[in-house]
Amino acid sequence: MARHGESKHVKRSVVTNSIVIPRKKYKYYSKPLPGKHSDKSGVSILGFLRDVLKIAGNAREARYLIKNGHVSVDGRKINEEKYAVGFSDIVTVKGDSFLVWLSEHGKITAVKQDGTVTGKKIKVMSRHIGRGSKNILFTNDARNLVYDKDDVQTNDSVVFDFAAGKIISKVPFEQGKHVIVFNGKNAGKTGTIKEINGRSVLILGTDSEFVSSVESCMVI
Repeated sequence: MARHGESKHVKRSVVTNSIVIPRKKYKYYSKPLPGKHSDKSGVSILGFLRDVLKIAGNAREARYLIKNGHVSVDGRKINEEKYAVGFSDIVTVKGDSFLVWLSEHGKITAVKQDGTVTGKKIKVMSRHIGRGSKNILFTNDARNLVYDKDDVQTNDSVVFDFAAGKIISKVPFEQGKHVIVFNGKNAGKTGTIKEINGRSVLILGTDSEFVSSVESCMVI
């Protein structure tokens, strides 16, 4: 019998371990669509509302919120229940905004934000020169941003304004800055940059020092 595309669900046992799912509660889990977050680092918005925020008690309630226009990600209405969300996204539900973050154990969590959120901080993963000698910045949430100035380098953090669709401020990646590791075995750990050595960085954490790759750290 012919296959008709990839499965829309995955077994609970193979879902990314960056989200805590109640044991033996679900046999299958909503599979996030391909997008700015991979299967290993992201979760569907339905799963996020139900199992992380716990605003919805079940899938039906989560679908109701999504289909009726009550959910936005980074200032944009979302009507697809499998839309992938992950680290550094801003999820807004009925006027309340939450920053998608990582716990100290690397699990996806949510931090409620005060007031109206109009932008967010993201990391510059790479920089290229485009038409007109303008800088094209590729960020950790898969954005390609056109930037006229030369004062932002790879690994710096920038604040992106949703409404204006542009960078409004920047934070350099340098010694003494506070960072969070968002990928790898140290995901979720925070600390202060003690030393940068090529593509690795020595971070002074709460209890001890540890080494991570530069690409896996974001200034916060």
